[in-house]
Amino acid sequence: MTSFKNDLFTFDTYWPLFLVKPKPNFVICPMTSLRTNSSYQKQIYDFIKDMVVICPSCHAKAIIKIPESDSVHKNEFEVKLICLTCGHNKRLAEKPGLILHTSANQIITGKYVVIGTAVDPYFHLPLWLTTTCCDHILWAYNDAHLDFLKTHVEAKLRERHNQNMKNKSLGSRLPKWMTSKKNRETILKAITQLKNK
Repeated sequence: MTSFKNDLFTFDTYWPLFLVKPKPNFVICPMTSLRTNSSYQKQIYDFIKDMVVICPSCHAKAIIKIPESDSVHKNEFEVKLICLTCGHNKRLAEKPGLILHTSANQIITGKYVVIGTAVDPYFHLPLWLTTTCCDHILWAYNDAHLDFLKTHVEAKLRERHNQNMKNKSLGSRLPKWMTSKKNRETILKAITQLKNK
């Protein structure tokens, strides 16, 4: 057996094996904080469920309950807004249609879905989890979305192995200010504040 040391590890060699033992009082960081590849396997649609919004009646925290489905187009009777404070509730089917197009002899009304902004896709209410960060708006649909953003931002190495997603993954669609190393600490503080909101 041969042994040699450095500041962090003790190396013992039992030919043909090589054994590495961390020194006492040395903490090994978990790789989850150093690297991530799961952020390139998620899409924004994965977080469109149980979204937290501002109640239109009392301006407190409200939830939009959405059934599990692969499609962003949901049954209007199953999408429901529920306020946890004042009890305000409304189904998407009760929301009046908007004028989508007008012409000389026809008016087309309906509803539309908005994705990728600081409002919910269906009722278009402001999100509860919204704050100003680095001269931009940092927003999330729910706690799971916030956790995703936190994991992606704090990762030192972001690996992209799932090439079949191409540019559809949420990790590839995040703005530059959010993935910049210089903004990392500021964004993580803002995410922590939103988690405690």
